[in-house]
Amino acid sequence: MTEAEQQGLADGRALRFLIPRHALRGGLGSVAAPRAGESLEFQDYRDYAPGDDLRNLDWNVLARSDREVVKVHREEVAPVIEMFRDNSASMDVPPAKRDASDYLFGLFTAAATGCRVVERDEPRTPRAVRVMISDTLTDLDPERELARLSHLAASVVVIRVLARSETSPEVGGSGELVDSETGERRELALADDTISAYLKALAAHTARWRAAARRFNAAFIDLAAESPHADIVRELAAAGIMEGRR
Repeated sequence: MTEAEQQGLADGRALRFLIPRHALRGGLGSVAAPRAGESLEFQDYRDYAPGDDLRNLDWNVLARSDREVVKVHREEVAPVIEMFRDNSASMDVPPAKRDASDYLFGLFTAAATGCRVVERDEPRTPRAVRVMISDTLTDLDPERELARLSHLAASVVVIRVLARSETSPEVGGSGELVDSETGERRELALADDTISAYLKALAAHTARWRAAARRFNAAFIDLAAESPHADIVRELAAAGIMEGRR
């Protein structure tokens, strides 16, 4: 565990992750829900269907009536938070982006008390809250990516982490271009026209992500990687994602 993640865990204990009400309808946990599930509390019987867990088959009923029925139990709910962290090389340049990602992971893990927080590559749990942490500087298509994350989700949160040098490059400095296909690296002087073209492309890229977020009803939060942790927490609170514990 990194130092940044440890700090996130410490700070997150004073916060509460705001779970959408419709996320409280899936997964196993300690809170009884008004629907059938897999807790120990018996609720009813129903006819067996292919794919049902054979451990729930009532063998006594089968022996008496030759009817295949399964026991239905009242579901217990522990909301699932699925975390999707960008592990591409661009998240390490500069290192502040990786530190911010680690801090956010720790923060969500500690703030989501009563929830099961899991890191995933692919969505798995229906009605999960899905949180993506990325600089979005990849070849991912935002429409396709958010369609994938939002499918059967309770809600989706996209947290984009960019360094200030990426959002506000300085004239006269230098940058490094990396060919995503060959890995070739090339130094580039940051003249006025170069920066203007870059910022125009970044604005268009951001607009595509924001439009996709609106379409799939996902929250889209922009964070500066170098922001003090208190500022990060304030941004998440302003977005209605977290609040202080009372």
